[in-house]
Amino acid sequence: MIVNSTKIDDCWNTIGVWSHCDNKCDRLDKVIHCYNCDVYSDAGRSLLNRTTPDGYDDEWADVLAIEKVTKNKNTMSAVVFRLGAEWLSLPVKMINEITLLRNIYDIPHNLNKKIRGMVNIRGELIICMSLGYLLGVDKPEDDLIDEERPINRLIMIKERSGYIVFPVSEIDGIINYDPEKLSPTPDTVKNSKLNFINGVTTLDNKTIGCIDHNTLLDNIASTLK
Repeated sequence: MIVNSTKIDDCWNTIGVWSHCDNKCDRLDKVIHCYNCDVYSDAGRSLLNRTTPDGYDDEWADVLAIEKVTKNKNTMSAVVFRLGAEWLSLPVKMINEITLLRNIYDIPHNLNKKIRGMVNIRGELIICMSLGYLLGVDKPEDDLIDEERPINRLIMIKERSGYIVFPVSEIDGIINYDPEKLSPTPDTVKNSKLNFINGVTTLDNKTIGCIDHNTLLDNIASTLK
């Protein structure tokens, strides 16, 4: 990078407020801070008004001529989580909150295994659903209480009539992927009763199933009718 060699008297660093010496500028008694001094302002103007060095325009012309890499607008951000032994993801845009696992209260006379109960989120009772039953994924009960595993979480999403939460075994983080470049869904998923997976991607040797959020929301709405 070409640098202009214009010299200025940076008195603010030698006798001003940024100086570490005891011999301070007499002007400070009146202006209080170098920001308010005309010497400081004039120095700034001299830097802005200085002539450009030789080759400066050509250098910036080369920089601006570099072809810009456009970001793929189809890229989707998703939260990766573990449900039992399966790694899955949901689009970030549909997740309202991720919070610690808390008490799940039974709903009297509830025989629907997709609905686990109710959870108190800051004084509001939210329906807690079992994503495992919705997706057909086995989620061992001891996965929720094994102290050697990472802390379990509740994911809150907004469905068409309100909010629901569902417990997950572990939150891994956020990934970005192109839906058009997902690998085909494994046969084991294709043959399952409920096919919620658009395809799979990989991260850190983990195979992650990318959930079709529209299909998931349709099934949630059907369950809550």
